[in-house]
Amino acid sequence: MREVYFQTLPQRPYCTNQLGRRLRIMDATRAAGYANIQHNTPLVWRWIMFDIDGEDAYTRAENRGCPPPNFIALNRANGHGHAGYLLESPVTAFDTSSRRAMKFFEDVERGMTNRLGADHAYPGFLSKNPLCSRWETDWQAVKPYRLDTLNDYLDKADKRKPLAREMSAVGRNATLFEHLSEWAYKNWFKTIKAGKSQAEFETMLREVADGVNAAFPVRLSHAEMKGVCRSVAKWVWRKFSMARFSEIQRHRALKRWSNLLTLTASKPWEAQGVCRRTWERRRAQSP
Repeated sequence: MREVYFQTLPQRPYCTNQLGRRLRIMDATRAAGYANIQHNTPLVWRWIMFDIDGEDAYTRAENRGCPPPNFIALNRANGHGHAGYLLESPVTAFDTSSRRAMKFFEDVERGMTNRLGADHAYPGFLSKNPLCSRWETDWQAVKPYRLDTLNDYLDKADKRKPLAREMSAVGRNATLFEHLSEWAYKNWFKTIKAGKSQAEFETMLREVADGVNAAFPVRLSHAEMKGVCRSVAKWVWRKFSMARFSEIQRHRALKRWSNLLTLTASKPWEAQGVCRRTWERRRAQSP
């Protein structure tokens, strides 16, 4: 499982040896030596990670009827730790991704958080690196989990809707992505007409993201927010073009007009029992 963990890391993850200090970005091989590391990319979620603040972090999953995690990385000083569950199929947050799958991921993550008594405010961006010797790491489950398998361990009470201040990292991430995507689709054409570059478009997205992030009781980290902005900007810039934009507009216009009955189709003169010429003359003469 150690090798699998390394293979699932982002190519150039954020990492640091001390939380609160400046984050570094480097290739996975070098980042694997740091104490805290980014385990998911902003829009691809392979791991569900839980922050368990308690001396019983090692036995929490077993004692509360949860499946064994793929690993637990423990702080030797206080027993607190991070438990990580690897998904058999990653969940993505791209524009073409299934919103149902994203919602299911969020429900399962919330349910597991409640069942484990894990920290709802955990940002979910960096976790204890199980490859680092600073932590006491126990590799447990050797196979990844299906989301529905994890869901089978949960009941309705576990998946209760959180208070606003308890919104999970995945919930905040998905909300930010949806806001940015909607804004990007509406403002891409204006940006192109103004002669702005992709980098300037990304800067504009960051300004929008700052406003959305400020509304979260527990904010996403600057690095994660920046990563979502970059992903949305790159996707929209690559996917859209003037030709594509014109095609979308034409399709929308046809769809809009297709719902309107023309005079030829509705034939209101027949309802009045007159010919069309008479109907047109009466309409022209009416006040």
